[in-house]
Amino acid sequence: MAKYALIAVVVLAAACGGKKSGSTTVDETRSEPTEAQPTDNSANMVPPEKMDEITQLLDRKRTIVSRCLAIAVDNKELPKRSRGKVTLDIVISPSGKADTVKVINATLESKSLTDCVIGHVRDIQFPELPKSYPTSYTYAFEAE
Repeated sequence: MAKYALIAVVVLAAACGGKKSGSTTVDETRSEPTEAQPTDNSANMVPPEKMDEITQLLDRKRTIVSRCLAIAVDNKELPKRSRGKVTLDIVISPSGKADTVKVINATLESKSLTDCVIGHVRDIQFPELPKSYPTSYTYAFEAE
């Protein structure tokens, strides 16, 4: 008897458990199914592959962005042998353009440096996205 009770519990748990699909529901007043509202926003989420692609695109700009420090040194805004970081707050639009790029932290005080970095990030064509994607990114600098 205990064997049958255990089987019944397992069958009942399997029938009740699991993830809700959310695809259709039955309206009690009608016999035909109606579309259920999705319980999550997975259709509007930025996929991890797109996030990785965005990071790779920002990484690829490191070489050209590093030249921004040379510009700031040439403009005498920063001393030779300067080192530091610039952290950006970036909002990428669904079309793949950087809508917002602003400095949220900089250990080097130079308008030409930050303007140059922002300009290069604005030039990046990011992938198309299902919704705007806010992110941050840090560039490190070291003059020799």
